[in-house]
Amino acid sequence: MKDTPIDPKPITTVLGIHHATLIVSDLARAGQFYAPTGLIPCELEVWQQSLPNSPAAALLLKAPNGCLELRACSTNTEAKPLPVIGPGITHACFQAPAQSSLYRQLIAGGADPVSVGEPPIDLNGAGVRYAYARDPDGAMFEVEELDEPRFTGPIWLAHIALATPDIDRAVLFYSQLLGVQPYSRVNKIVGPRFDEVTGLSSVRIRAAWFNVGNMVLEFWEFVQPRTPSHAVNRSQNQVGYDEFAIEVADLSWELNRLEGLGLSSETATVAGAGISEARFRDPDGNEFTLVQTTEDAETRVALFQPMHWLPAPAWPVVSSR
Repeated sequence: MKDTPIDPKPITTVLGIHHATLIVSDLARAGQFYAPTGLIPCELEVWQQSLPNSPAAALLLKAPNGCLELRACSTNTEAKPLPVIGPGITHACFQAPAQSSLYRQLIAGGADPVSVGEPPIDLNGAGVRYAYARDPDGAMFEVEELDEPRFTGPIWLAHIALATPDIDRAVLFYSQLLGVQPYSRVNKIVGPRFDEVTGLSSVRIRAAWFNVGNMVLEFWEFVQPRTPSHAVNRSQNQVGYDEFAIEVADLSWELNRLEGLGLSSETATVAGAGISEARFRDPDGNEFTLVQTTEDAETRVALFQPMHWLPAPAWPVVSSR
């Protein structure tokens, strides 16, 4: 995407984050492992079956504010866990009431801790405790346990996290893509509690957070130890977080808008029952899709609950055409 000044009032039809995709080696085992989260299994959308290199099987798990897709590849999967420092889509975050002890449930179900000390860890005395761990395939996830959740229901998908070697470049790209600035940026995150959460020593991080309406995109650039500068280059059968999907109101219009900013779709638009999509890569090499749904689709951002309590600028600017 062109390195051009950002329009303070960009025109976009972005609605929110539809889902994140996690490649797994065994769909039944993964479904059983993630069952304690309380995410609700729903019928797989027909659009997924129509994609090139479609998986042998997939399971869509729905939270009140978005979805996690578990996808099993048709070929043998490659166990190559992504380091905490990336680069790439490092994890998805589950928010749950503290009394549910979700982290302990997932550890009891076979997760391996990444965080050290006594996770979940209280970072700032704000009633939220944090922990990283890896599922049986080695894919990392985060649990945030809240004393007083602002959401309704047993679980929310709080954010999708990406580690980048150049957070300034990532922020510029996603500001143009989403039509909204980060609601928070921090250039120096340090301290022993962050060492415990990440399982690293003397960690130093730069970070940015985008509120995309129903979910957050979180970006971390590790300064110490440094996020590798090589491009993300995942194999199609590698376990871990593979991509995420952003829902838009007008896919054709978005394709034209992004073309004008120097970003072209890698594949032709794929149409299925109730949904169509186009596939892209960001400057780090991460795959994402833009999707458009109709009322025939079982899962739509219009049916998800927003995270209305997040700081402004919270809402994407939707065209009134």
